[in-house]
Amino acid sequence: MDRTYLEDRENFLSNAMRSMDEGLYDDAIALADARLNHFPGDIDAYLVKASCWARMGKPADAEEILEQWHDIVRDQSRVYEVLGDAYNREGMTPEAIEAYMRFVTLNPDTPASGRVSEKVASLQDIAIEERDEDEPDDMSADFHTITLARLYMKQGYFKMAKEVLDKILERDPGNIEAGKYAEYVKHLMEKGWGPVIDELDRWLNKLQKKKGW
Repeated sequence: MDRTYLEDRENFLSNAMRSMDEGLYDDAIALADARLNHFPGDIDAYLVKASCWARMGKPADAEEILEQWHDIVRDQSRVYEVLGDAYNREGMTPEAIEAYMRFVTLNPDTPASGRVSEKVASLQDIAIEERDEDEPDDMSADFHTITLARLYMKQGYFKMAKEVLDKILERDPGNIEAGKYAEYVKHLMEKGWGPVIDELDRWLNKLQKKKGW
C-alpha cells in the first residue's frame, strides 16, 4: 500500500477524531468530504461522516451514508463466506462461525445472508455437541450455547445472540441465565441508534490504531 496514502490516512483519522471529540462535527465532515474527493470510496471517510450525523441527532442522514458505505463493503464481503467455507473444511468451527457472521453482518436482510445464516446455525449445533475431554460428563448443552451467545454479544452480534437464546428458552422456558441474557440483548437492540454509534466508535478506534489494512 502506498506510503503517502497511509500517512494521509493517519493524519485524516487523527484530525477527524479530534474534531469529533471537540463536538466540531461540521469540521470532521468537511475533512471526510475532502478525503473522498482525493480518495473516492474511502471507507474511513464514510464511517467518520456517518458517526458525525448520528451524533448530531440526524439518523436518516447517517443511514444514507452507511448505505453508501455498505454498497462498497458488500462488494468485498464475499471473501468472508469463502473464508468461512475454508475454515469449515478444516474443522475450525469457531473461526468459520466468526467469518460467516461477518458476512451476515455486512449483508443484512438479503438472500445471501439467509443462506450463510443457515451455515452458522448448522455450525452452532456442531459447537454445542463438541466437548472438551477435560469437561465433566454432566455439563449441559445449554451451558455451551449460552457461552456461544455471550461470545456473539461481546462481538456486537446481538441478533445472532438473540436467536441462540430464543432457542434455549423455547426448549427450557425456566432457564434463568438464558432469560437474563435474553432481556439484556433485547435492551441493547431497543436502544435504537446507541448500538450504531457504539459500533461506529469501535470501527473508528480500530482504524485509528492500524497502519494499514
